[in-house]
Amino acid sequence: MPQQGLIATALALALAAAGGTASADFRDSLLKPDTIVVGTTGSAPPFSMIGDDGKLAGFDIAVMEKVAADLGVKVEFRQLDWSGLLPGLVADRFDVVSSGVTRTADRLASDDLIMLSPYIVNGVAVTKLAANDAIESWEDVCGKTVGVIRGSAEIGLIEASLPADCLGTVKEYPGWTELSLDLKNRRIDWIGMDFLGPNYLAATDDAITVLPEIRSPKTQSVAVSPNDPELAAAIDPLLAQYREDGTLNALVEEYFGQPVDFSQMPADPS
Repeated sequence: MPQQGLIATALALALAAAGGTASADFRDSLLKPDTIVVGTTGSAPPFSMIGDDGKLAGFDIAVMEKVAADLGVKVEFRQLDWSGLLPGLVADRFDVVSSGVTRTADRLASDDLIMLSPYIVNGVAVTKLAANDAIESWEDVCGKTVGVIRGSAEIGLIEASLPADCLGTVKEYPGWTELSLDLKNRRIDWIGMDFLGPNYLAATDDAITVLPEIRSPKTQSVAVSPNDPELAAAIDPLLAQYREDGTLNALVEEYFGQPVDFSQMPADPS
């Protein structure tokens, strides 16, 4: 049976288990005994960031700490730029990547990772300087220089939502700090990212604003190593439980300041 077939079977069996109870078999494939090793950026607030105490914090950190506690194991976070996270998962450096991973068609079909069911609903948006009157809508970004996270899925979603030949020069950055600095120094005209993360940051930074129109609705979640199908089958029913019992929305409100509607999730891309 192909790898994806085995993974689908494992996930289906886990989801069918009463109350989402997971087999202990997932422990056998972990990189470290009784520990889920998680790759994350620490540079995409509030998904993954460095707190005032110098430690990793954010939505992704809280989700994986909750998952590990419910599975009865420890969690260890390893920080890396976004562009290295999914290759690191393929290279077996992590059991899991939890850093706002967009559930794209390619990732859902990939043999190199296992994308789990959604843990948040989001979309792409235009982030700009509040003083920049030249950009007031999506229609105004054509031909202008956009900054994006290196290796992120957003640029594809943005390009697909714009008219042909609209997209201007694209500059890539390792994280939000570098993006926002170049925006404020006017080296780029706008930032092409998701809506929730920049909107959270704009609430405490009067220099930037996020336009309210959200395009390309998407879901994000956790990516699991293809070597850990049992781990995927253990985590996924927990995410389903968290969507249903309000756990995820409580964390979304805590870190993003607003809830999401899981009953309005867009269909998986294909």
